[in-house]
Amino acid sequence: MHLRLRATSIVNPFTQHAHLIHSASLPLGQWFSILRDAIAASDLLLGKRAHARILTSGHHPDRFLTNNLITMYAKCGSLSSARQLFDITPDSDRDLVTWNAILSAYAYAGELDIDKTKEGFHLFRLLRRSFVLTTRHTLAPLFKMCLLSASPLASETLHGYAVKIGLQWDVFVAGALVNIYAKFRQIREARVLFDGMPVRDVVLWNVMMKAYVEMGLVDDALLLFSAFHRSGLRPDGVSVRTLLMGVGKNAVFERELKQVRAYATKLFLCDDDSDVILWNKTLSQYLQAGEAWEAIDCFIDMIKSRVPYDGLTLAVMLSVVASVNHLELGKQIHGAAVRSGLDWVVSVANSLINMYIKAGSVYLARKMFSQMKEVDLISWNTMISGCALSGLEELSVSLFSDLLQSGLFPDQFTIASVLRACSSLKESYYLGRQIHTHAIKACVTLDSFVSTALIDVYSKSGKMEEAELLFRNQDGFDLASWNAMMHGYIVSDNYCEALRLFSLMHESGERADQITLANAAKAAGCLVGLGQGKQIHALVIKRRYQLEVFEVARRRNTIAVLDTGSGKTLIAIMLIKDIGQAIKSCGQYKNIKHLTDFQVEEYYGGKGVDTWNGKTWEKEISDNDVCTGNDTPDSFGCLKKSIPEYRNDMLDDC
Repeated sequence: MHLRLRATSIVNPFTQHAHLIHSASLPLGQWFSILRDAIAASDLLLGKRAHARILTSGHHPDRFLTNNLITMYAKCGSLSSARQLFDITPDSDRDLVTWNAILSAYAYAGELDIDKTKEGFHLFRLLRRSFVLTTRHTLAPLFKMCLLSASPLASETLHGYAVKIGLQWDVFVAGALVNIYAKFRQIREARVLFDGMPVRDVVLWNVMMKAYVEMGLVDDALLLFSAFHRSGLRPDGVSVRTLLMGVGKNAVFERELKQVRAYATKLFLCDDDSDVILWNKTLSQYLQAGEAWEAIDCFIDMIKSRVPYDGLTLAVMLSVVASVNHLELGKQIHGAAVRSGLDWVVSVANSLINMYIKAGSVYLARKMFSQMKEVDLISWNTMISGCALSGLEELSVSLFSDLLQSGLFPDQFTIASVLRACSSLKESYYLGRQIHTHAIKACVTLDSFVSTALIDVYSKSGKMEEAELLFRNQDGFDLASWNAMMHGYIVSDNYCEALRLFSLMHESGERADQITLANAAKAAGCLVGLGQGKQIHALVIKRRYQLEVFEVARRRNTIAVLDTGSGKTLIAIMLIKDIGQAIKSCGQYKNIKHLTDFQVEEYYGGKGVDTWNGKTWEKEISDNDVCTGNDTPDSFGCLKKSIPEYRNDMLDDC
């Protein structure tokens, strides 16, 4: 089968702004427009080009433009660039908006790295020493960092600062503090603030009521709900669901449960199916928040409350079960679906297939799939993807063939999944080209998942020309594709090209991940004796990748195994120093003996090991789990001489 790939036009993500960025001069308003577009698209490279053009055009960014640049860098994920711009901005040019922008940047970065919140709080301390007056907008990112860092002390400190500057009873500030205290289960502090607020909206009432419910203080929640009703505000669906969650868990509140339901119906918050709608919304919220076991408890409460469930209830719960890989619980929900006759609903059946695959039972997933009276593309996609991820690549490809024969047309998810399966098969190139044909027919070759999967198939097969063509025609940056290309070049022994891609990624400001680093380290290791390999090795050190690996190794108690030239010596030194702080001493023998339960023995010249024969050594090895040598690299030389047949690769001088 011959497949001729026709090159398509290369899509440049900067095309729509290219003529503006390269213009000799632009009004300030135009730069703001470009920066807003960069923020909306999370396009760091566009923002960097705009910044560079502003500087090279001779313009000195004014305070307003500087603030927008800091915001752009923060929203595009480059905290280091935002901080660098902030640091070089003179104190006289920093206004409150500048400080708010950099604090927001750290709050935004704290969602991915909690340690960033510490630096954010440090910046706030610097702000307090300056002559800039703060407002409620300054406190907003700080409140967020309090929640991210789970620091009650920080929240109490901010509370005191709010009192000091007269913002304690500001609606936003007080409301945020009530929410923080409630999240930290400091219910008294939250209630004092709540009662003292001159204005309270529906959201704040709900926050306070939810805090009582989550702490099991249902009586207080009921009293608060009554006061809520008397306040003149109208409780909404969240209010009713929150209260139902509390009273529905305890049979003591059966009368109150009926009253709350009647109240909800009276306010037209619900229709005839009010109960199931409210419960489904609550279950969905738990699922979206990643609170699987809370959702399971809620579903149990729903059953106890004799609320009839529907297909949506089961679909949500099956997604919850899939997230925790609980096969037995999934089987119980499957039984409930069968008893209610809802197992034939396509959405429920699809959820069952997904649950069984996530729980590791492809057999039950296939059984469910084969029993379905009606299947849709989601059914096929779930099975094809599930088999590919479960190591059943041939079955995944076979299912794809069955899908084509059924008359349904594959979409980008189908193509990407079956390509993932192909990449692990011997005939991956042959199959990949055929699937590529279907991708062209379905007009999905430019989809990032599909193009990345195709690049992976071609690169693993050593067909780098086809991979390069797809790579060049990609729309925008896709890290997975770059990783696949780097790996393909390494497999093809083209280490220089792999390193060139790594350099391009570094120069464009794109952030690498662990896969990128592993590829770069391997390529650099293979070229460590050449100039380019040494340059990349220096770049790896410069970007502190060793520190990242060290942190992962220390946090996960994992030994990092790296290739030559990746900086593993530096990582090992950092780990040894870290361990040494706790041990107060060094040496293989003491370290291993202190950190493990192994029987450890140390051997050195003073023990007279040079006079030992083979039997003595065999007894020592038999009596101990770990044998360490000291004083000289030839500590085990006598062992090698005494027992020549002993495997050399089992002896290591460290």
